Amino acid sequence: MNRRSLWMVAGVAATILVAGCKSADDEYAPAFVPKTYPFEGKVDAKYVGAWKSSDGSSTLNIVKDGNLTIETTSRSVAGTSVSHVSGQWLASGDALMFKYSVGSQPPTVLKYTATVSGKALTLQQAGGRMKTTYARQ
Repeated sequence: MNRRSLWMVAGVAATILVAGCKSADDEYAPAFVPKTYPFEGKVDAKYVGAWKSSDGSSTLNIVKDGNLTIETTSRSVAGTSVSHVSGQWLASGDALMFKYSVGSQPPTVLKYTATVSGKALTLQQAGGRMKTTYARQ
């Protein structure tokens, strides 16, 4: 290898090393930061109820007082885990807003395009491609 090639390899290695380093504070930081939305709207009776996703992995309990509970079951090679989240919800136009906090973290507000048709609720996160359909229980 000539001298120029060695410097190039050293530069690339240094760039990879620096880019791959994280501080201890960043160890559990998300890979991306979701867009933030204002938590605004009103309670809309058409969304109130207990809902279960078509694949059975998620349940939503949307309460008429604006409270919300979400239970999600996920499977991995390590086994099955169940997460529970409590928070508030509001409807704004054709969107549902979910607000919740995990531990001492600041509140997260998620925005979903929401469609109710009969006993089905379809949610699609803003900017996302995946749609989840829930059946009223």
